[in-house]
Amino acid sequence: MSSDPTQISARIAAPVEFRAGDGPLLTIPEGHCKVIVEGDSAVLTWTEADQPMSAAIPKIEFDRFIASGAIILGTS
Repeated sequence: MSSDPTQISARIAAPVEFRAGDGPLLTIPEGHCKVIVEGDSAVLTWTEADQPMSAAIPKIEFDRFIASGAIILGTS
């Protein structure tokens, strides 16, 4: 039996950076996003310039962003 991951509404309140592959650090803009936490990673999705964007970050980094207040869960 498998369960679908839960999508959580969140808000980026301070700089949240991630690295896409071996590329440079990119910043998720402040504002509304959705989060799915599954296993050892969190996937954040948002819209930027009317384009859907997403980033997968390690769960340990996601937890650090929550602890610092950069990501606030349960907001729309």
